[in-house]
Amino acid sequence: MNKKISLGLAISCIFIAVALTVTITMMVAMGVYNGIIKDVSARSGIHSTISEIDELVRENYFGEMNENLLKTMISDGYVDGIGDRYSYYMTPDEYVDYKEEEKGNKGGIGVIAVYDSENNNIYVSEVSEGSPAQLQGIQKGDVITAVDSVNVNRTNYTELLKSLEGEKLTNVQVTYSHDGVSRTVSVARGYSAQTVYYSINGNVGYIKITAFYSTTAQQLQDAFDYMKKNDVSSVIFDVRNNDTGLISDVAECIDMIVPIATEGTNAIATAVDKDGNVIETFTADSDSTGFAIVILVNNKTSGAAELFACDLRDFGVAQLVGDKTAGNGTMQKIFELSDGSAVALTVATILPYKSESFNGTGIEPDYAVPLTVEQYSRFEMLTLDEDAQYKKAMNLLGN
Repeated sequence: MNKKISLGLAISCIFIAVALTVTITMMVAMGVYNGIIKDVSARSGIHSTISEIDELVRENYFGEMNENLLKTMISDGYVDGIGDRYSYYMTPDEYVDYKEEEKGNKGGIGVIAVYDSENNNIYVSEVSEGSPAQLQGIQKGDVITAVDSVNVNRTNYTELLKSLEGEKLTNVQVTYSHDGVSRTVSVARGYSAQTVYYSINGNVGYIKITAFYSTTAQQLQDAFDYMKKNDVSSVIFDVRNNDTGLISDVAECIDMIVPIATEGTNAIATAVDKDGNVIETFTADSDSTGFAIVILVNNKTSGAAELFACDLRDFGVAQLVGDKTAGNGTMQKIFELSDGSAVALTVATILPYKSESFNGTGIEPDYAVPLTVEQYSRFEMLTLDEDAQYKKAMNLLGN
């Protein structure tokens, strides 16, 4: 049976539908408008306060103002004021250095060095292959006693360490001791950074990664080639104190070790923005190395290094030994400004292959092996024979 409605009722329904549509549209529009107004109001308040301070200072300040310093401090303070420890401002010169370092080009003489308070000198814990320091005979385990004729002591060691990392194309005079014999050499500054250091103990390889740059993957491949040439069957990766690198660079290294990503997120890493949108994925497409792997981590293993450890465990190719990691599961993007400066800004959370995000929580190792307070204080000076975390890794690999 056909049901009919009157013309008046039909018209009423149409009016109701239109009214609902208009109401909903207005509610959405008002929400957007209020958000914009709130944002504009907040920005206006910031600009107003800064302008007021600027006017007050310019009218009343007795001294001379350094405009460049003022601009730098305001920019740095703004980014620092958002409260994110992983976002930061770079001056034009700092940004140039950043881009060079990401390409593996660094100032300095090519050593990783720390102050030894017990002996009042600078201990050389690593020397980069082919670096100016190595070319002048400085080796791992040597001690630096003076820089530019200034003897190392507890009040000046910070500045002297910085001078070893100074500008490119300049020289620094270094007095160092090797096997009790003292030498003074003039060392150039500027080299291609080594981020992968490796050695072999029996049939176990040891690979220390200090940062993840665009050049790290090739250095890691060189380490693998050396391991395979020497019939190494298992590897200990050391990413303790590693807190430097981009997600894209570490993903390239992970891709060299794990098989194709087919479970979890189907990606080595997934970057998710504050609205829950996936803004980037990093995939794996290679075969695994076949090594039995243990990874050493600690509370200074952060960011890209955490993803390295988490993913290798997620893929089932590695166990973790050491301490709980730092808990930095975020991705930063570099925004270049019109004056040549730049801002590194956190733009996303990183999701590993299968695990939950480790951002803010860190990663618990499979085997917690704490070091003593004394060992932590002289961590860079520990030999592998003194290193309880390394010894545990060797034990797990049957050595």
